[in-house]
Amino acid sequence: MIETAKESPYFDIINSFYGIGEVLTTELLGELGDITRFDNHKQLIAFCGLDPTIIQSGKSINVHGTISKRGNKYARWILFNISQMVVKLGHQCPNHPVYNYYLTKKAEGKHYYESLTACSTKILRMLYTMCKNNTTFKIN
Repeated sequence: MIETAKESPYFDIINSFYGIGEVLTTELLGELGDITRFDNHKQLIAFCGLDPTIIQSGKSINVHGTISKRGNKYARWILFNISQMVVKLGHQCPNHPVYNYYLTKKAEGKHYYESLTACSTKILRMLYTMCKNNTTFKIN
């Protein structure tokens, strides 16, 4: 499976992300396919079911609801595992933007799983941008 995934032009780009190994890269490419087929990162996030639900009643609109879970549950599970790996390895790479984002969410008082879900969305946005621009992951 890994050998087949290595034929994808996005394998090296996604694999360069700190915390994502060959297995998770293969699984993610297997579920998402060609990441650049989406017009923007919001469509990709909706495809994975990580977009927030919008609850409307009269004039009140709650855009900060739970995730919709309408998308690909396997891609969501893979992204959650990637988030866990980045957080576990975060102390080894303190300048990692996703790890810093996790620490910010925890400081806001978010639950562990809520913070990891937010990190999954951030990782997906970063991977989409990296694949669109054909750049690898670099830590400043």
